Amino acid sequence: MQNRRSFLKAGIAGSVFLPTFADLSSKAEEKSVAAKPREINIGIVGFGGRGHVMANAITRSCKGVRVRCVCDIWKFQMQRARSFFKSWHQEVNGYLDFREMLDAEAKNIEAVIVATPDWVHCEQVCECLRRGLHVYCASPMADTLEKSAEMCRAARTTGKLLQIGYQCRSLPLYKLAFEHVVPEMLDRLLFAQAESRITMWPMFYVKRPPRLEVLGKYGYDNAEQFMNWRWFRKYGPGEVLRRLASQADLFCWAWGVPPHSVTAVGGRDIFRPPRENLDNLSSIFEFKLPDGSAAHATHHFATAYKRSRFEFEEFNGLRAILHLSMYSMYGDQKLDGPANYVRRTWNMPDMQFAKKWRAFVDKGWILPSEADRKYNEIDERDCTPTTIGDVSSICPLNVKQDREKSLEAFHLENFLAAIRGEEKLNAPAEKVYASMVAAFGALRSAARRETVYFKPTDFTPYLDIGEGGD
Repeated sequence: MQNRRSFLKAGIAGSVFLPTFADLSSKAEEKSVAAKPREINIGIVGFGGRGHVMANAITRSCKGVRVRCVCDIWKFQMQRARSFFKSWHQEVNGYLDFREMLDAEAKNIEAVIVATPDWVHCEQVCECLRRGLHVYCASPMADTLEKSAEMCRAARTTGKLLQIGYQCRSLPLYKLAFEHVVPEMLDRLLFAQAESRITMWPMFYVKRPPRLEVLGKYGYDNAEQFMNWRWFRKYGPGEVLRRLASQADLFCWAWGVPPHSVTAVGGRDIFRPPRENLDNLSSIFEFKLPDGSAAHATHHFATAYKRSRFEFEEFNGLRAILHLSMYSMYGDQKLDGPANYVRRTWNMPDMQFAKKWRAFVDKGWILPSEADRKYNEIDERDCTPTTIGDVSSICPLNVKQDREKSLEAFHLENFLAAIRGEEKLNAPAEKVYASMVAAFGALRSAARRETVYFKPTDFTPYLDIGEGGD
């Protein structure tokens, strides 16, 4: 006769061979991979750091796509782009002005990737949409909220797709976390925190920058502004906006509602002499939930001289805590943050949740904890309330991510599949617009040293943008 211990041992032993969430989700894709997808011709506007990353993702991972043209105002970068694609046996046409590229190539392409500085996104994205092209735009949407709303309206008016580069929306890790772990494993989500600590290097200089007349034509006073636009206020809030908007989007995704208010404080304290944009910002978001309760989320952004890229999110629920770190799947955990896991708490009022937890392992969402492996069972000894404050067990998320496949590749694949009509966009502009409202609200709060309150209409990009929300 099988007793409780032997039954649990068999259950855990069997779970070792369970497919991962990524394996389960990829089975549906295998059939479509077998058939060669329809080829999509695209163009790329901007071949700096982000443009080069996008090109790498396209050539290495994305099937059924061909880059036909590339544009960059710096001739050196344009020629570099052509050389890059030539190394992949692709001949592309190069242009120095994006309008010239559209005039010559709009009939030959279906979509455009915009990977230029934030402050020119709106002009370029809207022009591409009006030319009948689908657009993938690097995050953040734009350097102002007004421009972000204009982009949403242009996409709606033209009926073309506009994907914003919030890559987490397409990563198997985050889809598992927000589609299953947060709603089903954490119980009620109470609190979240996120941190973005990155390196911002000294000002960049090059020996042969674009000529001054070229820089002036495209809005730059000198080469220093061109190479370091993120640090000049005339070109937008800079890196803090990109990081803050991305994390705010995850908060909105987790709770399913936009924030009710935000209180933030920041400064220009790290670099000497100080730069024009914030180099640190701490924000507290308050969420009013449909059941009348409230929840809070914090985000801390900081830059440093020392090489660092530490970014994580933690979601605290009634039953468990979810810890996510996107970059830990690609690099050194000591540098990039700890791995991705769920830490289950043992202060449970009954045995019901413990039984559900075994089901989560069986579904392939999580792996058994080290303690579970050691004792070959899901331990139930502390499933009743105790006086111990932090008795917990860590279960890794069961997602295997191909290290050869870049973060951008998943999101680009979703964009291409949406063009073919096979999927819906994971990050359409109107969906992630709320994160831009939240981010600009935090920046406004830090500038005014007061709490900013949002109205429901603030999150609708199709209304006129005013000062509202205070």
